[in-house]
Amino acid sequence: VKSGKLTIKGNGKIQSSDSQYSMAIWANGGDVDIYGGSYYNEGRGSDLIYASAGGNVNIYGGEFIACKKVGNVAGTANIYTALNIKDRDRDKSSIKVYGGKFYKFDPANNLSEGPNTNFVAEGYRSIKDHDWFMVSAE
Repeated sequence: VKSGKLTIKGNGKIQSSDSQYSMAIWANGGDVDIYGGSYYNEGRGSDLIYASAGGNVNIYGGEFIACKKVGNVAGTANIYTALNIKDRDRDKSSIKVYGGKFYKFDPANNLSEGPNTNFVAEGYRSIKDHDWFMVSAE
């Protein structure tokens, strides 16, 4: 999304292509609101959800898997790249998490941005349940 706003609702699946540096969602200057669906990435060095160039992502629900075999294709992405903001755009881009569940990735301790980097919105929390982190209101 390079400009404008994209709102995603429903139970569909968005999966990045099996290539290096592919994203399932890339807010590249535009805004994306995610209310549901399942998101997977497979490419080596890929980020599942990515923001840059003033782009913003708000996550209200959905299932986010950055390191799982999907169908017959083995995910090769680093588990720390579920949510990522381009380094030089951190002051003008954002990812805020209000809900959803994340496989082996804690959005309140986003290691791709540095230990203890918290993408969970104020008034919300991330709770671990086995291999999943669930985000909900406090």
